[in-house]
Amino acid sequence: MLMFLVRHAESTWNRLKKIQGQRDPQLSPYGKKEAKLLAKRFKGLQFAAVYSSPLKRAQETARVIVGKRAEIECVDEPTEVGLGDWEGRTLNQIRRKFGETFDRWAVRPSRIRIPGGEDFKEFKKRVGKALRGIERRHKEGNVLVVCHGGVISTYVTALLNLPPDDVWCLTVKNASLTIVEVNPDIHKLITFNDISHLMSLKEIRMSGVTHVD
Repeated sequence: MLMFLVRHAESTWNRLKKIQGQRDPQLSPYGKKEAKLLAKRFKGLQFAAVYSSPLKRAQETARVIVGKRAEIECVDEPTEVGLGDWEGRTLNQIRRKFGETFDRWAVRPSRIRIPGGEDFKEFKKRVGKALRGIERRHKEGNVLVVCHGGVISTYVTALLNLPPDDVWCLTVKNASLTIVEVNPDIHKLITFNDISHLMSLKEIRMSGVTHVD
């Protein structure tokens, strides 16, 4: 089975550089352009199943990609990590209110508990359970999962046997494509954070401190 992991296209809060976590803004006009380019890349490819986080930015991206070719199943587990009191704030606002906690969290997320947020170790378990469940349900074919940067980087970190706190060393851009070949004995990372389909756009945005959204 080939698992196609797509980070949702740019949202209105990505554009404003606001931390989203589990908040639910929709795609920005630029994000809709990104999603259309994803759709062109996947044109003609058939999916055995399509899964999406229930958040609008993921659902909208999935719908643009598959159109009416496939049903989209929304599943809660690959939702982004809950960022509690940081959600809805910019990085500068977070630093002013919470000191340098964000910078420490961006380096050692398993050791910092965000006020009102989700424990990172529990998030890692949730992501693993979600994607392993999808793997078990589909032994063959192509499976599309449209989700979030934190979900994809956490999954790939585990896949490569990297320390969990290295998760933010892996950049996952908006509307990027990561492909994993799932076999009974081994998983193979085929493509990671591929944005070649976006190169016709005039603007490719630089990564911030973290790609969590």
